[in-house]
Amino acid sequence: MKYIGAIFAAILVMLSGAAVYAAHPSTIGEAESSTASDLIVVKKPETTNSATTKTTYGVTGTGKNGVSVAYYKYDGSSYSVILNSEGKTANTKIGAAGVFYKQVSLSEGHNKFAVRAEYKGLSQVIYFDINLLKKEVLDNVNSFTYDVQSIFTGWI
Repeated sequence: MKYIGAIFAAILVMLSGAAVYAAHPSTIGEAESSTASDLIVVKKPETTNSATTKTTYGVTGTGKNGVSVAYYKYDGSSYSVILNSEGKTANTKIGAAGVFYKQVSLSEGHNKFAVRAEYKGLSQVIYFDINLLKKEVLDNVNSFTYDVQSIFTGWI
């Protein structure tokens, strides 16, 4: 019976070490290197620099089943992990469907984010920026586009 208890304790110690290893760091640097390049693909935003007038933005992507994805926002000196409502790391474990999603809050102006994927000791970091525009800026752009189109109306 003591032998079974010792085996159980050894297994428990090994599994607790794996759980600690799988945890995402609370901060990452601006140039953290990846050890993999094929764990995830960010689909939205579609480019590394995007703009919107909405105060929230849905970050979406695809990846391998079992990959853990954590979300980070730049705080002026490093990227800090985004926390959920319970104060814990907001992360997603990609399932069989192969997709991940996180709604992020934007502050006015330039917002820098990172998505960090981790799987079996490998990691991948993808950085992107989302600029929250004032509604007036979008109205001015739309007005300019309409004015340019009206100039050429009838010519084509």
